[in-house]
Amino acid sequence: MNSKTIRSIITGCAMIMFVTAFIHTLAVAASNPDVKAEIVTEESAEPAPEPLVCIDCHRAPNINTNEGVIASQAFCYDCHKKTDTKKKVGTTDISLTITADTFNKNQPNHRFIACINCHTDVARSPHKTETGATCMECHKPHSEGAANEPHLRVSCQACHFQSKFVRLDPEDHRVKLAHANYDSVPISLSTHTLADTADEKTCEKCHFKNNPVGAPAAVLPSKSVLCIVCHNSPLAMGHPIFGLAGLIFMAGLFFMVAFWFKGSVKGEEASLHKKISLTSESVWSTIFSKQLFSLIKIFILDIIFQRRILKESVSRWSMHSLIFTAFLLRLGLSLFTAVGYYFNPQGEWIAALIDKNHWFTALSYDLLGLFILLGIIWAVVKRFIVKPDHVVSEYQDNIALLIVGSLVLLGFLLEGARILVTGIPIDTAVYSFAGYIVSSMFSIFPFDWASIYPWMWYAHGVMAAVFIAYLPFGKMRHVFNTPLTYFIEAVDGVKNEKRV
Repeated sequence: MNSKTIRSIITGCAMIMFVTAFIHTLAVAASNPDVKAEIVTEESAEPAPEPLVCIDCHRAPNINTNEGVIASQAFCYDCHKKTDTKKKVGTTDISLTITADTFNKNQPNHRFIACINCHTDVARSPHKTETGATCMECHKPHSEGAANEPHLRVSCQACHFQSKFVRLDPEDHRVKLAHANYDSVPISLSTHTLADTADEKTCEKCHFKNNPVGAPAAVLPSKSVLCIVCHNSPLAMGHPIFGLAGLIFMAGLFFMVAFWFKGSVKGEEASLHKKISLTSESVWSTIFSKQLFSLIKIFILDIIFQRRILKESVSRWSMHSLIFTAFLLRLGLSLFTAVGYYFNPQGEWIAALIDKNHWFTALSYDLLGLFILLGIIWAVVKRFIVKPDHVVSEYQDNIALLIVGSLVLLGFLLEGARILVTGIPIDTAVYSFAGYIVSSMFSIFPFDWASIYPWMWYAHGVMAAVFIAYLPFGKMRHVFNTPLTYFIEAVDGVKNEKRV
């Protein structure tokens, strides 16, 4: 069989297959006239291309390079450099004009950043933004030290843009830049001029009397690092009163340690230098010995869980645990937040612990604060009403109860005022159950709580400073003395079961 015959056979078969397919298509169309016949070809079998969207072109340049950024910006400037580029707000048109010269002057640090790096949702149809500039795509949230508060419910632009007008969004309860002034006259926000946030005047765009966003009527100082005993705090001294409290605290520790070294150390009674040397040797030899495990056991059982107090009295242990354990847990949360923020400032857990309105933070802090307050009330009732024989009403005990009780009570009053002033929605505020109850009580009285709030903040701050300064003195110095006594007993082999 020659090649010509083979080609004839192949051609004949192809014609038969084509005719058969054509007849089948006609038969299907005849049996169902509503269905239009289609001849499937190699070209029509290809999937239809997806429709192009604006972002396919607007992101075409490599915006990770300076050349790509300039090319991408050119798309935006092509329209926005025109003076007739406007946006209608109500019945008024506001300008959206922005040129390269203006932008580079007002945003020199963003000169080589594409517009769509910040305005991520504008390259689409319809051409408008819903999220605004997404600063957090590049910038991490700042700590309390930068602005005295995390300002988690305040958009970045509300503080960092030079515009003086802000608003409280009723949908997400966030403070944002306003597109109109307080006389309802629309204003343009297209200048991109940054504010000098180091100047306290910037804070006064929100913090003034009768402001529209529920901010306190005065700019408050930062919390101190000393506040870490109960709160997440920045690494700053804060108000000078905390600096004074810190100095008194350090002086108290110095005199307390000096008092310890007045006694005998390993038989040495005269030389302070030898006493310190012997103490150092004892500490290091203990750390690198099997005794370390005994000290860890004492720390867990006798200090954290207070086993020796439990053996003496269940009632006293319960009262003491309400106060001590609550303070210890709040300190633990504060330290965990501080360390976590240092290593992972954008972590979900850290963001929740910094946010005082987050359900976990609000609930745990109110619950632990209530435990402390209940322990104080229990101690006061036992000391002044029940008066058991073994309780000695010492003035130092009374001072300690007064300081701690006042500190916690003022904290709850301050939290209630904060919820009321800022107008936190009930579904969020309810987790601060004690603070929410206080805020509901405050709402009955028609006072200017935004102006009262700063005075309450200072009252709580002063009491916190007094608490820190008083720790090495009076009855509260047992926070340092008791653990040291337990450790010395264990190292020296002293057995004193009655010591608590």
